Amino acid sequence: MQKKTVCIRSFLVLAVMLWAIQAAAAGPSPKTTPPQASQVDASQYVGEETCKTCHDDLAKNFEHTAHYRTMLDKNAGPDHKGCEGCHGPGKAHVDGGGDITKIISFKKLTPKQASDRCLTCHSYGSEHANYRTSAHADNDIGCLSCHSPHHAKVEHALLTDKQPALCYGCHAEQKADFQKTFRHRVDEGLILCSDCHNAHGTLRDRQVRSTPNQDLICLKCHSDKRGPFVFEHEPVRVEGCTTCHTPHASVYPRMLITARINTLCLQCHEQIPVGVHGPQNQYRQSCIVCHNSIHGSNTSNLFFK
Repeated sequence: MQKKTVCIRSFLVLAVMLWAIQAAAAGPSPKTTPPQASQVDASQYVGEETCKTCHDDLAKNFEHTAHYRTMLDKNAGPDHKGCEGCHGPGKAHVDGGGDITKIISFKKLTPKQASDRCLTCHSYGSEHANYRTSAHADNDIGCLSCHSPHHAKVEHALLTDKQPALCYGCHAEQKADFQKTFRHRVDEGLILCSDCHNAHGTLRDRQVRSTPNQDLICLKCHSDKRGPFVFEHEPVRVEGCTTCHTPHASVYPRMLITARINTLCLQCHEQIPVGVHGPQNQYRQSCIVCHNSIHGSNTSNLFFK
């Protein structure tokens, strides 16, 4: 057994070394590399001050947003600064007397086209990296469905409305969930939708976030259930919290998926020895009266306290 353990450890060390060598050879990841000053024809860019002459109202709003910081970036090219960073070079637009066909107008773009334009800057880093494969992208929910560069109602992330009202605009079923008796306190503002979901996409179903060690985000708050435990409850470790709990709300205590704890347990433990528990205990006395460390235990393989 000891020899086998040494072999496994040696294999893992070798695998990590090979990964490090490949990563070094590949260079930095493109998702973490910020946009550099590109080789563009600077003569086609007129600058923010020229845009202000006609769009003064939009310019005033723009100066109070995070996008205005691009004007202070000395390393960014003209195609990544100010108004023209999003709308493209403005010289032809100005020379044409404000011809709308000579500039990128987001009103004329499809959600995908507009989002692709945003992602020329916002595809760098983990928060937006998975947008193109997200459920929102698949359903034509683009960046401008939730964000407004000029008329945001929420300064943070330039959102068009506060959470959860913004999310409820599409997710009416979830809005109804949070009216149930046992629920996460989303409507009260104690939890935001984005605390558990990444609207820009994740590698998990329903765009659910995960912790750095790839546990479900539930464990960020419910840290006493995190483990690792000496004796793991297999459904908790393998299938996750939603095996027994509904994530948004429930009509049952503890946000369980069934009214009675025993009914839930017996879905997996249907072959409980009658001689040990007796038929009355199986159906009337709650299983967790005895098995009260049901999420995992360091002392008992039967999850006793």
